[in-house]
Amino acid sequence: MAQIEDKKQFIKNWIEKKLQGQGNPLEDLDSDVKFVIPGSEDNPIFGTFSGIEEVQKFFGLLQEKVTQTFKVIDCIAEDNQVMALIEETLTRKDEPSKHYLNHTAWLFRLKHDRTTIKIVYVYTYDDTLVTSEALA
Repeated sequence: MAQIEDKKQFIKNWIEKKLQGQGNPLEDLDSDVKFVIPGSEDNPIFGTFSGIEEVQKFFGLLQEKVTQTFKVIDCIAEDNQVMALIEETLTRKDEPSKHYLNHTAWLFRLKHDRTTIKIVYVYTYDDTLVTSEALA
């Protein structure tokens, strides 16, 4: 059974490595994963994405517009939940000199068995004004 520190390290690695191209972030998602990115209904990047295919579509929409770097500032964990406090920099692909700094908190719910941990739920809390401007 995964310990709290293992879960925190799993999430930190997923964010800082796999989301930044050092591996496949989709392989750590449960098939019924749910991503919730609150924000304006006018932007397709915001909403609820259910299942691997929808999350993959979300990643594709995001990658069309921006490149991102992530730094995990801290993780807090209890049972099967991990809250990651993140410093995120978004750089628009159409304006590479323009950078947007966003401080976010992502809540993860995990499931695990003896050998694997899977992400079943992600809810992001961020400055939606910054995100909206970066993704306009």
